[in-house]
Amino acid sequence: MKASNAYRLKLGEALPSEIARVARGRIDHALGELRGKTDSTPEEAVHEARKDMKKLRALLRLARGELGKDTFARENACFRDAARELAGTRDSDVMLDTLTSLDLPSGRGSELRELVQAHLARDGTRDREAASARAVAILEEARKRVDDWPLSHDSFEAVAKGLERTYRRGRRAFKAALEEPGAEALHEWRKRVKDLWYEHTLLRELWPPVMSAAGDEAHELSDRLGDDHDLVVLAAWVRWHVDPDPDFSDAVIRRREELQRDAFALGQRLYAEKPSAYMRRIEGLWNASEARVRAP
Repeated sequence: MKASNAYRLKLGEALPSEIARVARGRIDHALGELRGKTDSTPEEAVHEARKDMKKLRALLRLARGELGKDTFARENACFRDAARELAGTRDSDVMLDTLTSLDLPSGRGSELRELVQAHLARDGTRDREAASARAVAILEEARKRVDDWPLSHDSFEAVAKGLERTYRRGRRAFKAALEEPGAEALHEWRKRVKDLWYEHTLLRELWPPVMSAAGDEAHELSDRLGDDHDLVVLAAWVRWHVDPDPDFSDAVIRRREELQRDAFALGQRLYAEKPSAYMRRIEGLWNASEARVRAP
């Protein structure tokens, strides 16, 4: 990845410029993928572009105190809409991968795979091309606005409000999912975990071993919750298109139980601190990093 596109905030550089640089880098990366300017397959390009939308929205949430209500709401809706344009084709691709994670009789697994592949062959290519074109148009306009984002503070104040909100909301979502582990609660928790993962990635230069370790934990947790959500999507699609047999339903239940058990164990570690303690620790790392950069 080119340094100008790196998804991290560089110490020693002006924070407003860094936030804008990261935003332009993610937009440019997504545009390159959707325009076919990379080595990615069409499926991979959609996947990469959707990840960029999530990273952009995490950046907005980190800087929301600087951006203000109106700018945050406008840009967040913009990147959300671009991601939604690509969501349908990505869900179809993911269903094929999700099938392989299930312990199904070979014949039954093959039947379901053929059904999903037929769905992709009928609708996938046409939908993907049209969706990519719409997303490109949205992102081209968004890039023009980055220079007008109201960024001014070059201090921890610029990210403190957003970071605290992300951690607090994630901890609250973890507790809600623990009490009632339904699909909606788990999916909401996953979104908050992904924000925390990306924000730790952005801030990893504060102290790479510490920030990367917590970010890796959040990444692993996000993957577990993502796999759980993919099973929910697959099961809903199967119920809609065919009459699911007990083998399929039982396999989905077993796999989701495994994923949720792992997720809650990871969540206990990731959200062990109260928000106030978490923020004191991160602010301390920020101050120590600033002192190190300023030192002769």
